[in-house]
Amino acid sequence: MTECLAMVILNIITIIVFVKQRQLQRRSTYLIIHLAVVDLLTGVVSGPLQIERIGSNDHLREYNRPDISYLLILERIFGYLFPVISFLILAFISVERVHATFCPFRHRFITRRFYRLITAVIWLVPLAVRTAQALMIHFFSLSSNNFNTSIIYLSYFVVLFVVICVCYVLIYLKVRFSRYPQHHGAADLRERKLTSTLFLVTLGSLLTILPTIIFISLLVFHFEFLRSFSRKSSFNFLLVMDLLFFTNSLINPIIYAVRMPKVRASLIQLLFCKS
Repeated sequence: MTECLAMVILNIITIIVFVKQRQLQRRSTYLIIHLAVVDLLTGVVSGPLQIERIGSNDHLREYNRPDISYLLILERIFGYLFPVISFLILAFISVERVHATFCPFRHRFITRRFYRLITAVIWLVPLAVRTAQALMIHFFSLSSNNFNTSIIYLSYFVVLFVVICVCYVLIYLKVRFSRYPQHHGAADLRERKLTSTLFLVTLGSLLTILPTIIFISLLVFHFEFLRSFSRKSSFNFLLVMDLLFFTNSLINPIIYAVRMPKVRASLIQLLFCKS
C-alpha cells in the first residue's frame, strides 16, 4: 500500500508540474503527461485491487467470496490494465522519438489531433480486450491462467519489447553515425535530451517488466517447471514479480526529476512553496 501511495503522490506532482509550467507544455511532452496519468491510475486502481487479490489468497488458494463477485470482475479488468497501458505508451513514445530523430522538421508540425488519436487508441484497444476477456472468464467460467490468455499476453509484451528495442537502436545508430549532425539549434538539443531521458524511463520499465515476461514464457513453454515449485514458493515469486511490475509506475517521476532541470526546479518550488 505504501508503494501505491508513493505512486499517487509522485505522479500527481509530475502532472501538476508539466501542466503548470508553460515551458514543459510542448507536443513532445503530451505522451509523458498521459503516461503520468496512467501511472497515477495504477496507484489508485490497479495497485489496491492487486493488494486485495493477494490478500484473498492463502498461498494461491482463493477464499470464497460469493457476495463480491463484482470485485472479481474489477480485478480481472483493471488489475493489470493500467500497467499494461503504460507499457504500450512507452512503445508509442519510442516510435515518436524515432520520428523526432529521423524527421525533426516534419515532427515539429505534428498536430494535437494526431496525439489525441494516439491517446484514444492507447486507451480503447487494451480496455476492450481486457473487458472482453474478463467477461468471458466470469460468465463462461474460463480459467484466467489458461494457455490462450498466456499466449496473448506473451505476444503483447514481446512485440512491444521488440518495437522499443528496435526504435532505440535506430536512434542510437542515427545519432552515433550520422554524417550530418542535426542537433545545432536549441529545439533540436532539447529534443535530444528528451530522447535520452525517455530512454532511461523506458529502460527502467523494461527491467521491471522483464520478470513478468519470463514468468509468462514459463507458463507457455515450461508449465511443468513452475508446477515443481511449492505453493508457498510460487506465491512468494508472484508477490515479488507483482511488486517489480508495479514499480514501473513509481520510477518514472523520479527519473524526470533527476534528468530534467525544469521539472526538478518546479518540483522543488511546488514542494517547498517557493515563489
